[in-house]
This record gives sequence, structure tokens and C-alpha cells, in this order.
Amino acid sequence: MSISDHFLRKEDLRARLFADTWRTRIPEVFRDVPAYYDKGNAIASLGNCSRWSQKFATEIGRRLPPGSKVLDVCSGTHDIPLRLLAKDPTLEIHAVDGSPHMTAEGQRRAGERDLTIHAQVCDAHALPFPDATFDAVTLQFASRHLEIIRAFKEIHRVLKPGGMFFHNDMLRPAWRSVEAPYLVYLGISVWLTAKLFGSSPESLKCVGYFADAIHHFYTPGELTDLLEEFGFVYIENRSFLTGVLSHHIAYKPLR
Repeated sequence: MSISDHFLRKEDLRARLFADTWRTRIPEVFRDVPAYYDKGNAIASLGNCSRWSQKFATEIGRRLPPGSKVLDVCSGTHDIPLRLLAKDPTLEIHAVDGSPHMTAEGQRRAGERDLTIHAQVCDAHALPFPDATFDAVTLQFASRHLEIIRAFKEIHRVLKPGGMFFHNDMLRPAWRSVEAPYLVYLGISVWLTAKLFGSSPESLKCVGYFADAIHHFYTPGELTDLLEEFGFVYIENRSFLTGVLSHHIAYKPLR
């Protein structure tokens, strides 16, 4: 694989802007939010996040054969694994996340439903699995907090040839006419949600970061191009409001 200078420069800029936030403040955010994470997303997105996630999970489920081995990266409260297992309990799902607090909440939810999700706390940039382990890898609502090239390289590595990568996130809208009002709304809604649920002072310092992270992130078209540079093929993309919410489905070649 060969990553172009355009994406290398973009990742360098993101790292210079946000590396300290990713390392020190984002863990504090995810220490705060596990109990109200879904409610907070519902308020901030006017209910769209959950509906979009269900559409995403449906797209995944109809492509996975029974008994598939799936890895959910940055699994958080296990939203996608729980949706998938509700439809097909034969799936073997592994989950990794950097937050022990989010992982504990996800395991609690799985236990309530009598579902098994094999979870580990680890760095998404260094996945603790051998090459070609999984039939599918999913990643939802976390890419903005990652070094994308490092994370995608690991995802590509642990996928079996012919395996599928499912990505879902809030991207940078492709149209400036959508991006500008969206970022204003995002800043207000994140602040309001944090205040409403009593976030810690450390978490409140990240309020502005969420809009900044979107502004310096990828449009749906850019993410498609990046996936192609990694060697993924048959890439599909579906977006809401040109990237406010967007999912990609890509395949690792058989050779």
C-alpha cells in the first residue's frame, strides 16, 4: 500500500492539533459518559445517531454469514455488537476499546441481554490479534479520535483476505453550506449535553474540540480515496447531509 502525501500531511496536521487532547482529555470524557452516552448522542443528534446506527448494523448483518468472526474497534458501550447479536447470535464478536469505563458499561449491557462479547481494553493503533484473524471489522463514531492511517493499517492487517471493513462516523460535510451551520450546532449541542448530564470540568474542556475535530477530518469522498490507497476494493458509501453521518463498506482483496 502507498499513502499519498495529501493524506500524510493531513494526518500530520491532525496529530499536531489534537495529539494532546487524544492522549489526556478524551480518556477523561469517556470516564464521564458511559452511563449517559446513548442519551447524550440522542439529544445532540436529535435522534439521528441511533437511527443511522441501526441502518448501519442492518447493512452489516445482511452481509455476514452465520458464525462470522467479527471485531468491533473502539467498541465503547458495544452498540454495534449488541445490535448484530440481536439479529444473529451465532456471530463470534470481539470488542476492543481504550476506555475501561466504556468497556465495563458495554459488558454490563451484554450481560443484561445474556449475550457474549469478548472484550479487551487496548490501543486501536496496536490490535492484539494475529494477521488475517477476522471476517469483518467494524468501527463506529470513534475515528475522529484516532490516527487514521495507523488505525486503518491495523484493521487491514487483522482482516482475512476477502474480509469486510464497515466504518460509520460523523465526517466533514462535503458542502460548506452544510458544514458551517452544522459545526455551530455541534458546538452548542455538545456544550448543552455536557451541562445537562453534569460532565466533569476536564470533559468540558473538550467541548470545542468536537467541532474542530470534524472541521479537520475527512469528507466522505476523501475517506473513500484513503480506503482505496490502503488497497480496499468494492467500496460503498452512504451519507446523510453530505457527511454529517456517513458509512463506508469496503473489502480486503482476496490477493
